[in-house]
Amino acid sequence: MNKNISLINQAIQNKFSLFGINKIRELTRLVFEISKRDNTDFTNVINSIKETNYEKVKNFLLEKRYPKSYSVSKKNCFYLPDLDIDDNNKANLNLSKFNPKNIYYTKDVINSILYVRIKDFYPNSNFIEIESLKNFLKEDKFSIQKYNNRRENLFLVNEKYDFFKPCPCTKNVKCCSYSILNIGYGCLYECSYCFLQGYQNVAGIILPCNLADFLNREKIKPVNNKMFFLPRVGSGEFTDSLIFDDITLFSSDIVKFFKTNADISFEFKTKSINIDNLLKIGGKENIVVSWSVNAEEMIRENENCTPQLEERLKAAQKCIKAGYCVGFHFDPVILYPNWKQGYKQTIEKIFDFIDTKYIKWISIGSLRMVSALKKVIENRFVTNKILDEELLLSYDNKLRYEENTRIKIYKYLVEEIKKKSKNTVVYLCMEKSDIWNKIFLNQKRQY
Repeated sequence: MNKNISLINQAIQNKFSLFGINKIRELTRLVFEISKRDNTDFTNVINSIKETNYEKVKNFLLEKRYPKSYSVSKKNCFYLPDLDIDDNNKANLNLSKFNPKNIYYTKDVINSILYVRIKDFYPNSNFIEIESLKNFLKEDKFSIQKYNNRRENLFLVNEKYDFFKPCPCTKNVKCCSYSILNIGYGCLYECSYCFLQGYQNVAGIILPCNLADFLNREKIKPVNNKMFFLPRVGSGEFTDSLIFDDITLFSSDIVKFFKTNADISFEFKTKSINIDNLLKIGGKENIVVSWSVNAEEMIRENENCTPQLEERLKAAQKCIKAGYCVGFHFDPVILYPNWKQGYKQTIEKIFDFIDTKYIKWISIGSLRMVSALKKVIENRFVTNKILDEELLLSYDNKLRYEENTRIKIYKYLVEEIKKKSKNTVVYLCMEKSDIWNKIFLNQKRQY
């Protein structure tokens, strides 16, 4: 256990010696979070407690930890898991070029174009044949430390099932009928909020060697949605769409396919500026390159190893010149003291760089995560500030900002975007219909 946590735990035990171990653990977490957020010594927080009854002590600390949400939220919304931070789990923020030490492959990929390319790219790597990824993972116990070292391992496989599927929307949210073309699994960026760090069970990057098997209309059957005019398919759910494109050249085959299937929109979701291959092949109006964007302060603090905002926007300009349309995703929007100013500046910068007629859509989603991700983030990014805000267990059992706070965020961003372009399609990601209605109620179209 982290030394500071041990000291907090011991101090609470000394003050409340009659409390059981579970009660001590909950109070330890609350004191830790308050002292971290307020940048104050934990003894000041403990000394401010005047009550001796456990429920009163806990409520006092909850109100101190969640001043905006405490009075309007049910008590079971406050998530207080065990506090267990290991300094050995810190993320490695190494910006070095991807150069995997070990490349694992299944026998059926040996004759593939990608396998041959990888052989040429990494002649000094250890190439190790495995029977199957599934069997390999049975013998390879996953851990945060292994995840931190994932850039050491590359897996080459033939994908059989998960190339194309509907976006896994959270239960009860308004669905935008998005479909996913999965071109890989794992990412080299170190975004503090990334869901993969709590979801991925593979200590490496997985690339499929048989993309061509799935680029046909028999297997790609997207769902239409009137708000986007054309049915949408996109990559970037389980990996950044372009981060490995100089190695895989996947974008060439994808662009060629969707150029001849212009009744479908295809989207490359990315934070990368690895666009050389896209520029060489040239685009078409139904092919969209979309960048995740954020307030610049949040990019610096949370989107480690990624290109900065202006670099992304310059890449977007180049893609437009090459014939593509573009999109932007404010996801996740992160609360911090100057959030309004920060996100307004990003919106202004987007429209300074990009002609609105080339913007297909802009999405907005607030910070959210499965509850288990909280412990992963505080282990990998000990000094993070994103967990200092008031994240509550919501209707989908994910940690989210309180509903009224989310509505305030969405209204503000939508208004600022619409000041720049009334006709740009704006939509919410992973939100309930009633929140959509509150944001877009007075607009002619529901997006």
